[in-house]
Amino acid sequence: MSNSGVGASASSSTTASSSVSPLGSAPAVSAPSRLSLFLDRAGLQGFPWVSAIVLYTISWGWLFIAAIFFWRYDWCPYRKTCEVVSEQGFAPWLKYLVGFHDLIGVAVMRVSIFVCFFLAAVFLFGILRQQGLFSSSEIRLIVLLFLVLPFNTTRVASMVFLYTTGYFLFFAGWYLLARSKSLHGRVMAASAFFVSFQFHSLLSFYLLPLLHYFYLAKVKTFADLSRWTRSNIVLIVLPAVYWILRKNFWPEGVLYHDVTVQRLANSASFLALLILVSVGTAYSFVSSKRGNFAKKFGFSLLAICLGLLPYVLIGRYSVNLNRILTYLTVFLGRSDHYSRDQTLQPLGVSMFLVSLLGLGFRGADTLRKVMIRSIISFSVVFNLAFGFEYIVDFQKQEQIVRELKIAGVVALDGEYQFIDQTSLLNARGRTYRDDEWQGLLSLAYGEDSARRDGNRFSIICTDNQRSRLVLIQGPETHWQALKNWVRDRDMGFKVTVDDTPGACKPEMVTAERVSGAIPILFYFTGAKN
Repeated sequence: MSNSGVGASASSSTTASSSVSPLGSAPAVSAPSRLSLFLDRAGLQGFPWVSAIVLYTISWGWLFIAAIFFWRYDWCPYRKTCEVVSEQGFAPWLKYLVGFHDLIGVAVMRVSIFVCFFLAAVFLFGILRQQGLFSSSEIRLIVLLFLVLPFNTTRVASMVFLYTTGYFLFFAGWYLLARSKSLHGRVMAASAFFVSFQFHSLLSFYLLPLLHYFYLAKVKTFADLSRWTRSNIVLIVLPAVYWILRKNFWPEGVLYHDVTVQRLANSASFLALLILVSVGTAYSFVSSKRGNFAKKFGFSLLAICLGLLPYVLIGRYSVNLNRILTYLTVFLGRSDHYSRDQTLQPLGVSMFLVSLLGLGFRGADTLRKVMIRSIISFSVVFNLAFGFEYIVDFQKQEQIVRELKIAGVVALDGEYQFIDQTSLLNARGRTYRDDEWQGLLSLAYGEDSARRDGNRFSIICTDNQRSRLVLIQGPETHWQALKNWVRDRDMGFKVTVDDTPGACKPEMVTAERVSGAIPILFYFTGAKN
């Protein structure tokens, strides 16, 4: 026994000495162990960090290349025409967001946008881990699709920072609601949701986390329902409280977000579909006879419908063939900056695809993986192509500003005739508005030039003898621009600034009208219609 005891003691001593540092300090916990414990507590263990970061960066890293230029309402700091934003019923804390925007600048703003969308996916992973509907492998696929599906390329414009922060806060609130069981956690979740409603489309989307929270409560009887309702009444009425406060304290000055009888009438078919999907989803959640696929499928469709509802109400979409084509065009076609209308689509679409492929290829895991990888590859390629469009557009803007600087500012206010023969190369088929032409002048000549009331802009030739012609020429297709860029490190844009009276000739206006159709193999091939 003595020998045994000595052996045990020696062994213990050896073990103890191996766990104590030479200086006698407490044993250090390795960084991976600490990180692993944190991820486990946060419900993020198993997140596909490497594949998510790589695929997301390949898809959206072009935001950093086009970071220092301006897109659509980015020109607001250079114009006094953006007060209309304050008339659209946004919450009063918008001014702090605008102040933050002005403080950090547009380039850092795009870094923030890039990070916020990625963090939303991290929160989504934690949410789905609590849901109990999807397997671990399905959740990872959903998160990857959520990150790379080619929705909302308008994120390049800092004008969507308002929506991006709301998007981030919404998923943060949902994560807190799903993970926390304390009153403190519910209060933090409610606060995040309330502030996120600055992105007005989230008012209807909020039904998803509420339904999820109800599902996690495992309500089985009427008494359980009554208790759950009483303890969560603040969460239940939160969107209504926000809407009432908005109507009374920060109402919109223009009819933009308001729901009217006419809009409801025009959306009747979609609303009927939404009610049907909502009832079916609720039934699948409360019925013990319904399988997991019914719940997955119903929740996915509900997410898609709720993400579209605000845009249906303002007339963007409805249930008919033309509007379905509109949806596809906004998704993959020449949609200007309206791809922002589909910001809430990745959640429902990614869950729908994973659910559908799980059912359709049950027992054929290899084929299912091939299909998922094909969809992800397709999405990454489209994201890269869209990104290249913005880089081409960015190069055109740089060339315009460079030539305007060389030509110098005109002595008197007058008319600028911008004749753009490369409009087919505009990113996502967008059009340049007057505030963008004025913004380009501000970059060339300083902010004061952008505030001259006498400056006028035309995209056709006029007889004004005091006009300045700015003729923009270049490659006909994105493919040609890419070849020029690879060969010469220059995409081939040529900008001519001419102050000669009558320099603008009608035959110069040769650019074809950009259609809303989806070109075969998208615009990267050079398709024009």
